[in-house]
Amino acid sequence: MAGAEIITAVGRNKKSIKAGDTVKYVNSDTVSRVTEIKKDEQGKVWVLLESTELWYREETLEPTEIKAKEKKEERELTAEELEERFRKQRETMQAFDLGKAGGGGAGG
Repeated sequence: MAGAEIITAVGRNKKSIKAGDTVKYVNSDTVSRVTEIKKDEQGKVWVLLESTELWYREETLEPTEIKAKEKKEERELTAEELEERFRKQRETMQAFDLGKAGGGGAGG
């Protein structure tokens, strides 16, 4: 990148948008936090949304006061966490005894 130029986008309602702002994508009402803004070779401004990890043209967004949902942080589980998860699933499956579920089929 040439220098640390801070780019501000201008939304559909002519209000400025900067990284960290919450915006709404007007075509689907997606609400998300802005993670990055860039300008392409033609001078068009693009805005990266946290929730979709997709780039949007500035004129398709508008700042909003709606609270964006927090993105669930993904991380690798430890061996102990995996074992605990599998243990709980096994207990759940053992508690559901198909033999006691009762029959309902046609019989004779």
